[in-house]
Amino acid sequence: MEGIRVLELPRSRMATSGNRSLEEFNTWWSEVDKARKDRFFPRDFMWFDAESGRLVWYYALPPDAADPEDFDVVDFPGGLYAVAVSRDEDDADGERVYAEIKRWVEDSRVFAVDEGPRRHTMFHVVTPDEAYLAMGFRQLDIFVPIRVL
Repeated sequence: MEGIRVLELPRSRMATSGNRSLEEFNTWWSEVDKARKDRFFPRDFMWFDAESGRLVWYYALPPDAADPEDFDVVDFPGGLYAVAVSRDEDDADGERVYAEIKRWVEDSRVFAVDEGPRRHTMFHVVTPDEAYLAMGFRQLDIFVPIRVL
C-alpha cells in the first residue's frame, strides 16, 4: 500500500478513559486540550481492548501536567508505528487499511508487527472541521505498532 509512513511516538504519560464512559473522557480531554499552545498533531488515541470488549481512549499529557483527578494515568512505552489513513466511521475501510498496513510490514522484511499488552493498534481522527465540511467525511489515522527486525 502506498502512503504508509513510519512514525515514532515518544514515551509519555497518558490519561486513560479506562472503564469510564468515553463521553466523560471526551469532555475532560477536550477541555484540557484547549490549553495547548501548539496544534501540530492530535494528542488523543483510541484502541480496542479485546479483554473488556470496549474502546479505550488515551490522551498524552503534557510534561508539566498534573495527573487528572477522575482518570487513571498509564506509562505509554512509545515506539515505532506504521500509519495509514482510512475513512472515519467506515469499519470496512478501517479493516482494509489495517490489513494493508500489516501486509506492508510483513512484505518490508525490515519491520515486524509488535502488538502486545502495552502496545496496541490505535487510531485518531485527524481532519479539521473546515476540511470535514468540504469533504463530507473525516479521516482516521490507524497506528500499528512495529519493531525493526
